[in-house]
Amino acid sequence: MVEYAGTASCSRKGYALASTSKLIPAATLALAVLSIAACSAPQARDDGASGICRPEAASALAGKNRIGDAEARQSTGASLVRQLQPGQPATMDYRRERVTIETDPATGKIVRAACG
Repeated sequence: MVEYAGTASCSRKGYALASTSKLIPAATLALAVLSIAACSAPQARDDGASGICRPEAASALAGKNRIGDAEARQSTGASLVRQLQPGQPATMDYRRERVTIETDPATGKIVRAACG
């Protein structure tokens, strides 16, 4: 056995093993720092886009010609777009970042558009 200052009296292949009594406080500190970092508030987006659908912008699409997903995201602020035909089944879960657009396939006009 080899004994060095600040190490346990055991050694393996000539290397002294660090004392576990010194590792526990370091591990506890690391865990505390990670826990605090995980609980911090998310950073606000700098680009001005929140990804949240604006209801007034969504309802303003009604009566207009069919639009693509990119244009729908840009005009409503939504990050998700769901394109449907009137009467087509859809989930009823509310997602504030989604705009749902119902377009009449015969006329190509938007019948209804709403957030959620």
